[in-house]
Amino acid sequence: MMVSAHERCRTLSPFCEGRPAVTRTEITQAIEKLTEEIRTLSYSSTKAAAEKIRQLQQQRRELRAQFEAAEP
Repeated sequence: MMVSAHERCRTLSPFCEGRPAVTRTEITQAIEKLTEEIRTLSYSSTKAAAEKIRQLQQQRRELRAQFEAAEP
């Protein structure tokens, strides 16, 4: 099951109640995983793959924003 962008951000958010702060390294690893998924899907020319790529790119943008906001 694929996790939505909102759920992923909630999971990784250092501001979410009851969750420990996420390190910049963990955010970087999540971004790298999304990039790998996007690269793999880019070989497909289906409409479903294009939509999935757009979703993953949005998740990656949200994680990058979190990375910028995370403490060093």
